[in-house]
Amino acid sequence: MSLIVGFDAGGTFTDSVVFNTETKKIISSGKALTTNFDLSQGIKKSLNVALNDLPKREKNNIKQIIVSSTLATNSLINSNGCRVGLILIGFDKSIFENQLLVDACNNGNICLIKGGHDAEGNEKEKLDFNTIKKFIEVNKSKFESIAIASQFSTRNPDHENRAKEFLINKNKIKLPITCSHELSYELNGPKRAITCALNASLTHIISDLLNNIELILKEKKIAAKIMVVKGDGSLIDSKTARYRPIDTTMSGPAASFIGAAWLSGKKDAIIVDIGGTSTDISLLNSGYPEVSKQGARIGVWDTMVEAISISTQGLGGDSEILFEETNSNLDINLGPRRVVPLSILTERFPSVLSILKRQSKFPFYSHTDCIFVWKKNISKNFDWLSKIEKMTFEKLHINEISSLSEIAPNQASYGAVYRLIKYNLVEISSFTPTDAAHVLGIYNGFSTKAANLGALIFSKRKSKSGKIIFNSREQFAKSVLDKLFEKSAISIFYFATEKISNNPSNNFLNNNLFCKYVFGQKNSLANINLKLNMPIISIGASAASYYPKIASLLNTKNITPENFSVAGAVGAAVGSIKQTVKILITKDQNEKYRAHFPSKVKTYDELEKAIDDAKIEARYLSKEKCILNGATKTRTKTEIQKKEIDLKNNKKIFLEYNVISTTTGKIN
Repeated sequence: MSLIVGFDAGGTFTDSVVFNTETKKIISSGKALTTNFDLSQGIKKSLNVALNDLPKREKNNIKQIIVSSTLATNSLINSNGCRVGLILIGFDKSIFENQLLVDACNNGNICLIKGGHDAEGNEKEKLDFNTIKKFIEVNKSKFESIAIASQFSTRNPDHENRAKEFLINKNKIKLPITCSHELSYELNGPKRAITCALNASLTHIISDLLNNIELILKEKKIAAKIMVVKGDGSLIDSKTARYRPIDTTMSGPAASFIGAAWLSGKKDAIIVDIGGTSTDISLLNSGYPEVSKQGARIGVWDTMVEAISISTQGLGGDSEILFEETNSNLDINLGPRRVVPLSILTERFPSVLSILKRQSKFPFYSHTDCIFVWKKNISKNFDWLSKIEKMTFEKLHINEISSLSEIAPNQASYGAVYRLIKYNLVEISSFTPTDAAHVLGIYNGFSTKAANLGALIFSKRKSKSGKIIFNSREQFAKSVLDKLFEKSAISIFYFATEKISNNPSNNFLNNNLFCKYVFGQKNSLANINLKLNMPIISIGASAASYYPKIASLLNTKNITPENFSVAGAVGAAVGSIKQTVKILITKDQNEKYRAHFPSKVKTYDELEKAIDDAKIEARYLSKEKCILNGATKTRTKTEIQKKEIDLKNNKKIFLEYNVISTTTGKIN
């Protein structure tokens, strides 16, 4: 008997399943809270539950540990990765106007140097090593990883490779280094540079997760190979995942959707995975989730990551509640930031109850009430923080919560706290939809007392005109969940209409008047209803609590399959290995054909010879990568994508060819 343990480390829960590869059955499962302050605790608790009923002798049959995670995805949504030193080679100065590129560095530094290649892969300028050296000497204490992106490096990666070698051999840099050509075969330098910087910002997050799992396996004397789920649902080994963490950014959702398809047995549906941080939506077509050809879009980030086509919204059970003033009214909004629910926080810090009781007796609500903060357990140099940020940070504790009202008595310190949260140095807790579910008795897994006190405090909030908006804590909680249901329904309907029209500008769904007619008080004179023509497969810890209502708003059927709450772990366990290699063939000014191999550029007189060599190399590399990742019984498929201009009399003008080889294999 051969067993696989599938892990899914999410923002709120860490799930695990033990899967029998011969009978194709789930033997056991485990669920525990994700302990962001120390990931190993949540992983260990989840694994203990899953292994509890497994005989000791059968632990020796565990051959693979397969991990999926939303940690990287959540980090990008919340913009709290590590600080990046970005080296841009051969780009124009106008690239600094790209604010997303600046933001991707997470308060790191950017250096623009001479070098790069042209569209044919010819060197444009000599690589400027002196500027790289000065940049490192001046700024190396200001970043935690390095990204290198060179102009047209997908046509010739020489400058990126040489810059990396220079940093390692001459400057003795031991930080993680990412080169953009290793992440994508596509053009679009600025987008590739953003993808590269994002990859660099995630290196510590995935390494920490894998380190924790390795220690736990060693402690439990389980000798098994660790694999990680990629964003397209296929598997890679842990070494590759550490180097290319951006490939795991849609890992959690991909595993969940594959798990949902496997558990439900459905061929066509809309799959929705609601977690603590986000809601992920995908189309199940002929039994497999649709794969994106453009690259994954995660929050504001438009990346070059090959992934299952997923719409990710910063909307979940742990979404932060925001209040928006509209004329004399006060509207509730949710997300995109995740905060720790009060009901969960109290499980770890019982002192929260006494603070909430004191605040609940205040005659009116203050914007710092019902919010708690604490330091993350991170060893870093904090010299780069401003004076007010340092002062505020020093007031906080690692394993002890503080009320925001005590830490931030004025606007300056209040702003400093939220900047520290953005820097990924501080955790925050407040009232969330998860708490609202406790108040209304929909869910009672954690502290209902804390949830009720939080709802009571928030229900005292007034509009600008001084009007009390909520008559009771129950009315406030219902308003929170109604907003969650409404935003979820809109997100799903938007996803469906975008698929139909292939047009991302369906702005009518954001129209307040339209939504009032759809979700507001029904009027006998005129109503508007949304309708989906496909069922919803809902998964995630709160799917059974929320999605019957959301499906009813969309006038469709909701399917919540057995083991829905651990679908991500199931999807990880039933995954396979896949590796793809692309080799581009272009034509230069001398009418010669140029094959852009991963390590070199080679010129040919004849197109057929270039194609033949590219096929051989692509097949070899894709198969080698698959085997290195632990695959057996491999199967390779090679195709040629042709870009040509059709003329009369069946004549064509060559533009470029892509030789694409994909190897798939089962887990060894």
